Amino acid sequence: MVRRSRIRSVMVILVAALPATAVAQAPAAADAPLTVYVSPDGRDGARGTKQDPFATVEQARDALAGRTSARSPGFVRIRGGVYRTSRTVQLSGERNSYVTYAAYPGERVEFAGVTTLSPEKFRRLSDLPAGEAKWSSRSRVRDSVSGNVYVYDLAAEGIPAGRLNKNGFNWKPQPYAPELITDDVAQTLAQYPNGGEKLDRADLTVKEAPKGARDYFSDKTADGATMPYEDMLKLPGPAYTALDPALKERSATWAPPGGTADNTTYETDGWLSGHFGNNYANDRVRIDSVNGDELRTRYPTMYAATDKWTSFVAQNVLSELDAEGEYYIDRWNGGDTLYYYPPGGTVEGKRISLTSFDAPFFTLENVKGVTLKGLRLNGTTGTGVRLLDAESCTIDGLEILNVSMDAVAIGEANDAITAIAEYRTSRGGHRNRVVNSTLHDLGGGGVFTAGGDRDSLERGDHVVEHNEIYDFSKLATYTPAGYLYGVGNTFRYNNVHDAPHMAIQIMGNDMEVSHNRFENLVTHASDQGVIYAGRDYTYLNNVIAYNLFRNVGPKGNQAVYMDDGMSGMVIHHNFFDGAQHGLFYQSGHSNVASDNVFKDVTYVGHDKLYHESGGRLPVPNSKVVVERFNDMLKAGDGTGFTNTRENVEKWYRHYGRQYPNIRSWYVPADSSGRICTAVGTTECTEAYVWHDPDSVYVPSHNVLTRSVSIASGGFAYTDDAGGLSNKTFNPDFDSYNVRKDTAAGFAFDPATGKFDAAATPLNSTDGFGRGWVREWNARFTLEGIGPH
Repeated sequence: MVRRSRIRSVMVILVAALPATAVAQAPAAADAPLTVYVSPDGRDGARGTKQDPFATVEQARDALAGRTSARSPGFVRIRGGVYRTSRTVQLSGERNSYVTYAAYPGERVEFAGVTTLSPEKFRRLSDLPAGEAKWSSRSRVRDSVSGNVYVYDLAAEGIPAGRLNKNGFNWKPQPYAPELITDDVAQTLAQYPNGGEKLDRADLTVKEAPKGARDYFSDKTADGATMPYEDMLKLPGPAYTALDPALKERSATWAPPGGTADNTTYETDGWLSGHFGNNYANDRVRIDSVNGDELRTRYPTMYAATDKWTSFVAQNVLSELDAEGEYYIDRWNGGDTLYYYPPGGTVEGKRISLTSFDAPFFTLENVKGVTLKGLRLNGTTGTGVRLLDAESCTIDGLEILNVSMDAVAIGEANDAITAIAEYRTSRGGHRNRVVNSTLHDLGGGGVFTAGGDRDSLERGDHVVEHNEIYDFSKLATYTPAGYLYGVGNTFRYNNVHDAPHMAIQIMGNDMEVSHNRFENLVTHASDQGVIYAGRDYTYLNNVIAYNLFRNVGPKGNQAVYMDDGMSGMVIHHNFFDGAQHGLFYQSGHSNVASDNVFKDVTYVGHDKLYHESGGRLPVPNSKVVVERFNDMLKAGDGTGFTNTRENVEKWYRHYGRQYPNIRSWYVPADSSGRICTAVGTTECTEAYVWHDPDSVYVPSHNVLTRSVSIASGGFAYTDDAGGLSNKTFNPDFDSYNVRKDTAAGFAFDPATGKFDAAATPLNSTDGFGRGWVREWNARFTLEGIGPH
C-alpha cells in the first residue's frame, strides 16, 4: 500500500559533520558506498538508516554533503509514497556531487507538485445559497449547465491560483497558470469553441492590425536595435469585428465595453489563444473590451494579425464553461474560486488535483555524477528538472508528467530564437544523459539540451535515449520532444508520438538523431516539420538516420524541414510512411539525402530557392542568416559577428573532408564588404550572386539519391524561379531513385521495415544491390525503440 505524507515546510539544516552513525552504511574503506534512507514516515533528527529514515530529501542531501566522491559515491534510497513538493530540491557544487537519488526497489515514489482537491470539499453550484459574495461570478455560468458545475474555495485552503501570463512563440517563456488534473488527465480551460474547433475568418475579421513585435527585433529595424522587451509588451494588440451573429451575441460578455466592471456580468481575464499572423507558431492576447461587434485586445501579437491565419479560441472564459472537463478559476479581487464541469457531471470517485508548484522539482547546478532514478514527478507550472553546468549526470527511469514547460532542461539559450542573430547556448555542461524515462502531458517540450561551444566546435555530448515522449507542446509551439542546441548532442532510440507540433529542433552542429519512432506529429500545425532546422548556413553535419516517420500531420507539413539556408544535413536510411512531403530543401546547400524509403508520401520532397520572385536582394531574413554565417566563419578577433582565426581554422579542418569547398564559401558582398542588395555589372554580378556554387545563396552540392518510393510522388521542383531548381545546380540530384505502386513490389514489409533479402528486386537494381539490402536490414529496426 502506498504511504502518503506531506513534506515538512521547514527544512532541518543538519550540521555539516555528522557522526558516522548518522549514515546507514558508513564506509569501511575509501571506495565503499554511503547510503541513507528517506521515508514519508521519517522524522526530524533521524539517523538516516533504513530503520530510522529521514523525512526529506534535503535532509539526506545534507547528511551526505562533502562525504562523497567518484570513488565513494553516495546513495539516497527513497521509500514509496507521495511527497508533497513546495520547493525545489537544490543540488549544487562538489559537496552534492556523486550521489544517486533513487526509488527504493519495487516501490513507487512520487514527488507531487499538485494539491489534491478532495471531492468532499467541492460544492455543487446549484446548492450554494443565493447572494453569497464568495461566488459572485456564478451569474456568468450558463443556466443550461449550472446543475453540473461544482465550485471549490481555493483561497480558504491557501491553494495558489496562479495567473495567466503572456506566452507564445518568441516571447520569453513564463510559468503557466495551474492546471486542473482529473485521474491523471489534464482538463480544459473553459473555452469557445469546444473540442478541436477554432474561430477563423468566417467568424471574425481583422479590423486593426498593428505591427507585430517581430517588426521591432534588430533584424527588422532600420537602426539595428531591438525594442526593450517591456516596451514590446506595451504595443497595441489587434482588433476584430465579429461576423457571425452567434459569435457577436455570446462574446458580448467576454470583456466590458470599456473601463472596468465587476465580475457578475463580464469576464475579467479572457484571452484569445492560437494563430494570428502565421500558421505555424502560437500566440495569445488578452481580451480587453467588447463593444457591439468590435473586440479589442491587449498585448501585441508576435506577427501582425491577418485574416488568412486567424485560428484561435477564446480561453479562460467562465461563460463558456459548458462542456465536460472544462474548468475556470475566478481570481477577481483575490477570490481564487474554482468552477468545474467534471466528466459525467459528478466529482464523486475521481482523483482531482491542481498544479500548485511553479518551479523545478530538482535543480542540479555545478554538480558531477548525480543520478535521479525511478522517480515520478507530477505537476508543476514550470520545468520538471533543470541542469546547469552539470557534468556526467543522469536522469534514469523517471516519469515526468503534468509539467507546463519542459520536462528536463539542460543548459540555457537565448530567447527569440528565430529573430536574434547572436544566438547562444550556455551552462550546458557535458555528458549528461536522459534515459529510460517516460515524459508526457507536457505544456512545453521533452528534453532541452544545450551543450557544446559552436565557436570552437567543442562537443556537449549529451544523450537522450530509450525514452517515450508523448502529448507534449500542449500549451506552446516550438517546444519539441528533443531540443538539440550547441554541438555534438544525441537523440536516439526514443518513441515520440502524438503531439500538435514538431518533435525535434536542431540549432547547432554534429547532432545525431537516430533509431527513433516519430508518429502522429505536427497534427495541428502547417508549414512545419517533424524535424526542423534552419536559418543558419553553418549548422553542419547533423545526421538523421534509421528513423521511422509515420503519419506526419495535415497538408502543408514535412518530415524533415531544412529552412532558410539550412545546410550540411545528412539524411539516410529513414522510413517515411504517410506524409505530404518527406523532405524540404529551402535555399541551403550541401544537404545530402540518400538510401531512404518513402511510402504513401505525396511528394518525396520539394524545394524553394532564394532565386524565386526574380531573385530579390537582400534575401529573406538576410540579417539573421548572414550575421550567423559571419559569426562562425568570418575570421576576426571574435567580437561582433566574427570568430577567431584559430576557431575558423578548426572549422575548416573539422569539416574539410565532408565539405571540400568550405574555405571558399561566401556571402555575396561588394568590394567594401557590404552585403549585395542589387545585381550589378561589375560588382554583385548575376554570376557571383546567383550562380557561383560557393555563394551561400546557391543551392549547390545538394543530393537526393537511392530513394525507394512506394505509392509516393516524385520530387516537386519549384515553379517560381524562372525555370531554376535544385536540379539546375545539381545535375545528378534525384538519381538512382526507384518507384513501385505497392510495398510487395519491393518485397518490403512496412510492419517491420525490412526487405525480403531473397526476393526484393533491389538486389539487382542499379545503385542498390545485395549489399545495400543487407545493410538496410541489419541497421534499420522498428523493434527495441522506446523505454526499456
